[in-house]
Amino acid sequence: MEHTLPEDTVLIAGGGPVGLILATVLSFYGVKSLLLERNDTTTKWPKMDLTNCRSMEWFRKLGLAELIRTEGVSSEIPYTVLISSGLDKTEALTSWKLPGVDQWRKTIQEKNDGTQPLEPYQRLSQALFEKIMKERCDNDPAVDVRFGWKVEGAEELEEGVKTTVTDISTGKRHIFKSRYVGACDGASSKVRRSLKMPLDGGPIPGYVLLVHFKSKDLARIRKQGQFWHLFVLQAEAGGFGGACIAQDEVDTWTCHLNFPLDVSSDGVGSEEAVYKVFGGLGGLYKIKIDEILVRSTYRPHIAVARKYVSPLGRVFLAGDAAHQNIPTGGYGMNMGIADAVDLGWKLGMVMNGTGKSGLLQAYEEDRRPVALMSVERSGVHLGVHIKVGEILGADPHIIDSITDQGRQKRKALDEHYQTHDNENKDFGVEMGYRYQSSICIPDESTPAPEFDPTAYHPSTWPGMRAPHVFLKDGRPIFDLYGKYFTLVEFADGSERGSGHVLQAAEAASTPIKHVKLDGEDHAYGVWGARLVLIRPDGHVSWRGDAVADLDAAKTIVGVITGAGQGVAKLSNGDRQPEAFTSTVGMQTQDSEFEFEKIGDMQK
Repeated sequence: MEHTLPEDTVLIAGGGPVGLILATVLSFYGVKSLLLERNDTTTKWPKMDLTNCRSMEWFRKLGLAELIRTEGVSSEIPYTVLISSGLDKTEALTSWKLPGVDQWRKTIQEKNDGTQPLEPYQRLSQALFEKIMKERCDNDPAVDVRFGWKVEGAEELEEGVKTTVTDISTGKRHIFKSRYVGACDGASSKVRRSLKMPLDGGPIPGYVLLVHFKSKDLARIRKQGQFWHLFVLQAEAGGFGGACIAQDEVDTWTCHLNFPLDVSSDGVGSEEAVYKVFGGLGGLYKIKIDEILVRSTYRPHIAVARKYVSPLGRVFLAGDAAHQNIPTGGYGMNMGIADAVDLGWKLGMVMNGTGKSGLLQAYEEDRRPVALMSVERSGVHLGVHIKVGEILGADPHIIDSITDQGRQKRKALDEHYQTHDNENKDFGVEMGYRYQSSICIPDESTPAPEFDPTAYHPSTWPGMRAPHVFLKDGRPIFDLYGKYFTLVEFADGSERGSGHVLQAAEAASTPIKHVKLDGEDHAYGVWGARLVLIRPDGHVSWRGDAVADLDAAKTIVGVITGAGQGVAKLSNGDRQPEAFTSTVGMQTQDSEFEFEKIGDMQK
C-alpha cells in the first residue's frame, strides 16, 4: 500500500530521543511529521543518564527544561563520582565532587563572565526521558506518532524518498512517499544501510554485561557515601572492572561489569554480576535486590558516518544513525539532541519557506566535525580508566594493603584521577565547538579562537555558541532571542546599520528579531561586537560593528539563510581518522552493522 505524505510533512524514522526531539523542533517551526518506531513502547534500556548543559539550554527555548527537571534527580543532590576497590572497604580510594543543579546555579549567578551555561545539566534516565517526550509528541497535533511500525529501508529519488515500512501488528507492508526523511533509527539504521552510506569505526577491546535493577538497600549500597557513578577495580580486569550508576537516587540502579572477549558472561547470574561490581577487589558484596529489570551485553563502539546527507539531499542521518560513542563523557544522546536541534531548525525553515536549501547542506558541514571531535573525546575519557591497570601493576590487591607500596599506589591513583577529571567537565566539548559551515560568515578582522575541550571560552566569533550573560535587570540575554534569527545590537548612540539587516530580512521573508540593548557595557564586553546575528540554535552567524548599506545586508542575510554563496571552511567528505582512541582497529560498513559481541540494546 502506497501513501503520499503532504508537502508540509517530514517522515522521521525512529522514535527514540533523537526522533522525538526532531519532531518537537519541527513542530516548533510549524512543520508536521510522521514518526515511525519499530518498538511498541519507549526504551526499557537505561542508556543515557545525563542531559548536559547545552541540551538543557535548547530545552529551555523549547519550553521543556522545567518538565525534565521535575522528572529528574532532585536539584539539591550533588553529582559525586566514587572510585573504589570495593564496598567492603570503609571508604573510596578517591572521588570527583561534581556539583548538583542548585550548587551550579549558584555559580552561574555569581560568575557572570560568559564562561558558564545558562542552564546546569540534569540527571534523568533515558527510559524516563523517552516517556516524557513521547507523551508530549502524542499530544502534539503536528506529530503523527506510530509505534509498532518498522522502517525496512529507503529509496532516494530526485523528487523525494520512498520509505518501506512494516506495520508489525498486521505484518502488512506500506510505502510512504515524502519530500524528506530524518533517519533517527539508531546505530543499526536501516535507512543508512539501505542507502549504503558508509560508517567508519571500531569497538573497544572487551565487552560489558549490563544489569538494570531495583533495590532500596541504601545502607549497603551507599556504604562509602552517596554517589552518582561508582567506578570499581577488579582483579580479573587487572584494573578498571565495572561501574554502577544511580539512576534516580531512590531505588533504580544500573551495573556494568567488564569482560574480555574470550570470556563468556553467560555463566554469571544477574545478581552475581551486581555483587561482583559492588565487591570490586574484595569479591562478592551482597545487597538485597528487589527486581531485575533488564539484562544485556553490549560492546562500546566508536563510529561516524562518512556522510550525514544522502546523495540527492533528501535523507539526513541523526543521532546513533550518524555516530556512536563510548558512554564515558555522556556525549551520546546529547550529541543526538544537538543533531535534532540543528536539523530541526534548518529543515523547518526550508519547509515553511523562511530559509533556503543551502541550510540543509550546512547540516552535515556543521554537525559531522563536532561528532568526530566528541566521539574521540569519549575514547580519551575511557583511556583514563584503562590506564589504572598500569598503576595497579601485577597484583591489584596491593592498593588496599597497609604498606608503603599500598600507600604509594593509592596516592598515584588519586593523583591520576584528579589530574584527569574531565569526564563530565569537558564544557568545551559540550558548548565550546565552532561551526564552520557555509552559512557562517567568518570574522576576517580577528583570528578564530582555538578550541579547548576542557573549557568554554566566551566568544561571538561566527560559528561559536554566543555566551550567556545576565543583563543589568537580571534577565539572561538568551531569553531575549527570537524563534528564528536574532540581531543583537549593543547601542552606543551611533548608527550601525541594523535597519539595513532588518529590511534585507523582510525582503527575504526571513524573520529576524531585533534586540537593541542600551547601557549594557558588561554584556558588550563579553560579546565583543556591536552587532551580532544569532542563529535559531544560539550559535553566531555573523558579527561586526556596522553594516554599510542594504547591499551588504542582503549578502549577509543571503548567506546565513542558505541562499548565498558562503563557503564551508572545513571539508567533511573525505575526513576519516585512522583510528579512535581506546578502540580496536577501523572498519568500514555500509549495508551491514555487525561486530563481535554486539548486544541486543545496540541493534
